Amino acid sequence: METRRSARIGSLCVGVLAAAVLLAAACGGSNGESASPAPLVTSIGVSDSPSDGRATSVGVAVQAGGQVSIKLAENPTTGYRWTFKLPPGVTQVSSTFTGPTPSPSPAMGAGGTRTCVVRVGQPGVYTVGAAYARPWESKMPEKTFRVQIFAPPASQTNVTDYFTEKNSPGIFGTDVGRTFAIVLKENPSTGYSWTLKLSPGLKLLNDQFVAPSPSPLVGAGGQRIWVITVEKAGTTTVTGIYARPSDAATKSAALFSLTIKASPPGR
Repeated sequence: METRRSARIGSLCVGVLAAAVLLAAACGGSNGESASPAPLVTSIGVSDSPSDGRATSVGVAVQAGGQVSIKLAENPTTGYRWTFKLPPGVTQVSSTFTGPTPSPSPAMGAGGTRTCVVRVGQPGVYTVGAAYARPWESKMPEKTFRVQIFAPPASQTNVTDYFTEKNSPGIFGTDVGRTFAIVLKENPSTGYSWTLKLSPGLKLLNDQFVAPSPSPLVGAGGQRIWVITVEKAGTTTVTGIYARPSDAATKSAALFSLTIKASPPGR
């Protein structure tokens, strides 16, 4: 079971060199005040990543329709280059390489920076992957990098805490007045949908389904997003069942569960 205390995006960061606007959005206080709205443009980067193939992971928040600029060290003289894998709903705006500064470089074969700018078209959670490898080699990449992007609904851009299937079952420690999101994969074309149950003390602010755009396949699934606010101190729960509507009442096992432990404001 996963336990999180005000688990904002910033807690996922590993070796982040982020813009100040990212820090404001991702690392707000936890004493009940409203979080800063997700920015429209965010810039992130890492100074290094593991050389054993493990992914360096960074989490960011950005408004739907906004852009994320990913900056990674690259040295084309070695034959290595970064390639990016984008999920449906995320499009590449540009990919450019900038040589070392000052120019000319004082060292032969000095590297520079690869900057990939991507656009997130709709609300949801999206993972952008990157691999640093020589194109002609089939071995494991020298380095990998992963950016998990959360775009909150347009009406709740101040939401920076979110939970997915990977956080279930989980415990969320927070304060009264905080707002968080639950984002789960859903494919209505199969007849299946999520039924979410909130215990007293939680208030549902938003419930929307977001289909991938452009859709990669006919009948492709999307994401269901709920935005919930904590109205009272103590322990509350969110449970979800993924089933066809006619079968939901017969399902007793919760396929998603989150326990919220809220403290009074100011504590």
